[in-house]
Amino acid sequence: MAEGALDADRRVEPEMPSPEALGLVHAADWVRRAGTGALTLDEETMMELPWSRPGMEAHALAAGGTLAAARLALEGGLGLHIGGGAHHAFRDHGEGFCMFNDIAFAIETLRREKVVRRALVVDLDAHQGNGTASIFAGEPDVFTFSMHQKDGYPQPRQKSTMDIELPTGTRDIEYLELLRSRLPTALDGHEPGLVVYQAGVDVHERDLLASLKLTANGIAARDQFVFAACEDRRIPVVLTLGGGYAPKLEDTVALHARTVQEALAVYHALPLPPTAGEGRGEGS
Repeated sequence: MAEGALDADRRVEPEMPSPEALGLVHAADWVRRAGTGALTLDEETMMELPWSRPGMEAHALAAGGTLAAARLALEGGLGLHIGGGAHHAFRDHGEGFCMFNDIAFAIETLRREKVVRRALVVDLDAHQGNGTASIFAGEPDVFTFSMHQKDGYPQPRQKSTMDIELPTGTRDIEYLELLRSRLPTALDGHEPGLVVYQAGVDVHERDLLASLKLTANGIAARDQFVFAACEDRRIPVVLTLGGGYAPKLEDTVALHARTVQEALAVYHALPLPPTAGEGRGEGS
């Protein structure tokens, strides 16, 4: 916003989802206990987060944000959620800093409303989207595409529709060649009505929690390719930011901001109708 890429009047606030709504993709008992803090020490340890009410509300609101961004994408082609991407949250527990799976929540809500029939998750975080893969296992209308580091977190892995495992130290050229050869096959074969792009920047060469070696320019090229591939096929795409753990917070922020700028460079502008969000509390 400070650099003029986004206007303040294009920012809208999401709606807090109800426990019943979150129950579309999560077990009722998990929603209840996560909502009240009735978690065991083992559950908090697995989630790698101490429970707090503000934290829980932030995670729930992030689910509302991805849904709102998805609605905006369906209206105008692109929806940007400056957050989200909790792809390690399973149906009945949280993992890896993730409590509620906003990606699955947005997709399943729109499928239940019959607004979207087929969806595709493009997960390019450094870590496999194990929770998302688990939630949609056996669901042929939701394609989960995960391109991630072969070694390290999470263990054990779940089976995505398409998993591409990368050796430690993978650099720009190898990464981009794989992405450019495999993603179009998934998009053209599945023909989704919506893409959710989990654009983690923990693939960066200096990230503290992964060991891939993409440069900032390599990440930008990755993002440009994904957005252009979706735009060329007229597939609405919603962005979630996902992981990023650079030694300095401002470096992570800069990488995330550049992802947003790459989206805008492809789509040129956010075509946000004046009525977007009215009566639904939509936003991202």
